[in-house]
Amino acid sequence: MGNTTNSGVTRAQLEELVRVIRCTPIVDNHAHPLLKPEMLHRHPLLSIATEAHGDAIHASSTTLAHHRAVQQLSKVLDCGTSWEAVVAAIEQKRIDDPGDWVGECLAGIETILIDDGLDGEDDVFDYSWHDNFTRSKCKRIVRIEALATDIIHRHGVAFDDTQPPDDVFDNMLSEFDTQIQRAIADSEVVGFKSVICYRTGLNVPKVVDIAAARDSFSDIMTGYAGAGRFKRLQHDGLNDLFVHHTAVLIRESKCRHKKPIQFHTGLGDNDITLVKASPSHLQQFIRAYPCVPIVLLHASYPFTREAGYLASVYANVYADIGEVFPFVSRDGQEAVIRQILELCPWSKVLWSTDGHWFSETYLLAVIQIREVLETVRSPLAFPDGTEMLIRQRCSATTSERASSRGRPRFS
Repeated sequence: MGNTTNSGVTRAQLEELVRVIRCTPIVDNHAHPLLKPEMLHRHPLLSIATEAHGDAIHASSTTLAHHRAVQQLSKVLDCGTSWEAVVAAIEQKRIDDPGDWVGECLAGIETILIDDGLDGEDDVFDYSWHDNFTRSKCKRIVRIEALATDIIHRHGVAFDDTQPPDDVFDNMLSEFDTQIQRAIADSEVVGFKSVICYRTGLNVPKVVDIAAARDSFSDIMTGYAGAGRFKRLQHDGLNDLFVHHTAVLIRESKCRHKKPIQFHTGLGDNDITLVKASPSHLQQFIRAYPCVPIVLLHASYPFTREAGYLASVYANVYADIGEVFPFVSRDGQEAVIRQILELCPWSKVLWSTDGHWFSETYLLAVIQIREVLETVRSPLAFPDGTEMLIRQRCSATTSERASSRGRPRFS
């Protein structure tokens, strides 16, 4: 009896599961590039544990997530347990050997799938630069709205009153389709990302209002002269159009493994309209493209159960439980794990750091996901079906480890 738990799982199996949690290299399903050293001052370090910005960020120092981050960073940095001490230690690391510090922060990550559309290319490192700190090469995720914005800007600069806006619209859309098709064929690109959640919301209609899209585009073109660079795609019809076109092109591609579209859902800064951030709004879109893999990012927090439901009933939907590490308290993170596994098959759960700007975001996310998984793996936490889950996971991991010996890294 001393070698088994109440649920029939042996202590050796639990110990093996703990080893797996602590040692398995992480495939980071979604993150962003790190800032170049000369750009680090452009964003507050406080942002490593909060989505708040502007005046709201100052109150984040009184959150549970912030205090936990300070404790964990102070332990890694071997410094005092105040925020000021942590900041000073990080700044010293950047001076002494920034490369070593980045390497320490990204330790344990096998590869990163990088959405490089968040910042300007002059501000951050190229996605492939991160290969220096991962065991396998990093891959690229194309941000749909960033690509569309660049194309609209080029057409806006060249636009004059002699050109019919509808003709320019058709040319613009043709160029967008060509770029998406190239990305689908590019082995360095592993998927696409949409931030439509931040723009017009996740309530993407089943059929695009093409007339609204053309009107929005015409408004952009006719008002472009002297307006500066087009930076934000947030226009009726247009946002829906680009997401639908991407899905159609993925569906029609000849690839054996269709590349996914990742959707920002839930947790974000105050730029989001929260009532339009639930993944449940995507149900019509999900049904329209059953062969296009759809990844719901950021645990859809606070709509985690909705994400788990969608991933359980639609074969093409997957739930990514990132970003809540480290933005949510430990109790909240444990609740996310429990809620996602209430309904969602564990084979459809993905994880990501959502690391961005600062290497410390990667470090905290990795520390915390391992810590929380080790806590909730207890049979007391999941009394129903835990024995089967643990046996399957330990068996699968042992098989994967055996079959991967001598296997070359992917490129």
